Amino acid sequence: MHKQRITVGYVELTEEESDRLFQEVQKDKEVENYSELQILMNDFDSRIVEPEFKPLADVLAEEAPEEVGGPAERYIEIFNKLENDSRYRIKSSIQD
Repeated sequence: MHKQRITVGYVELTEEESDRLFQEVQKDKEVENYSELQILMNDFDSRIVEPEFKPLADVLAEEAPEEVGGPAERYIEIFNKLENDSRYRIKSSIQD
């Protein structure tokens, strides 16, 4: 099977992200290759979900354990813009 970069809305996914999306959609829909996936994704849109940085003490409103800072993960949420359908959330490959 020939892998390709998939475009969802205005976002062109990397090959790694496209592969993650293919694995998720293949479980849910009857897609057998990346061409079928791209045709299906023409009705979908996407958005980047940025990590939210809030100190744990502010969230808990009480004494919180010491926080260990680490890289937060960014996700891409993919949803059907025309009808109520499956939503997919994949980890973004580009992490700052």
